[in-house]
Amino acid sequence: MSVMQVKLGKNSGSYLHERGAVLREKDCLEEALVFLTLSLVHLQKEGKYPELVDALKDRCLTWKHLFLVTKEKAYAILAKKDAESMLEIAKSYNLKDKLDTSYFRIAEVAMLFEDYQLAISNYKKAIKFFGGHPAEKGDFRYHLGEALYRNGQKKEGKKTILQGVREIRENSKGIDPFLIHVWESGAYMRMAELLSEDEHEESRIYFDKAKKIIYSDPKLVIRKRQLEELGKRIGFK
Repeated sequence: MSVMQVKLGKNSGSYLHERGAVLREKDCLEEALVFLTLSLVHLQKEGKYPELVDALKDRCLTWKHLFLVTKEKAYAILAKKDAESMLEIAKSYNLKDKLDTSYFRIAEVAMLFEDYQLAISNYKKAIKFFGGHPAEKGDFRYHLGEALYRNGQKKEGKKTILQGVREIRENSKGIDPFLIHVWESGAYMRMAELLSEDEHEESRIYFDKAKKIIYSDPKLVIRKRQLEELGKRIGFK
């Protein structure tokens, strides 16, 4: 559905947010941005501040994906501003259950700028305030592990990533398999990338684990693209 086809009655903030989120998962990034931006205006008018934070999260991720595809720094800056806005709104409206995801996005964007100390600090805050499902906490933890590893704390970083994988796998019951696949494959891809120079054979093992998950779930459109890009960088197919 194009933006011009949004009809009266279908332009509520929640509807626009959902459309944008779906388009982002399909890797239709530019169209997703239009819907997500429109959703911000409507959600604010409707007073739906918790969902406003979630919509900013989705737009932040969209900017991030565009940065990773194009290497255009402006997209990373836009992602940073959305992450900061998430935290400010969460604090201003006392949305305590949105602090974890807000700190997480700030940390995730800090990784784009290779500010690993800032990323570590905010990933730790995200875990401290975490109030969601234990499987998602594993996703938060493996991202912290990546930041630690890239900050030179390789042993601790690797251990933390694998701890995150265990949390994801051990708490997968009752969670949408798509989310479990996203989180677990992401952890394996990070391991493959981080170990590619120092532990090449082990890197291959994790790359293949990610590949198996990604090719088993047709919904993982972005992950498939990311896996192919990773394979080119580290010499795997």
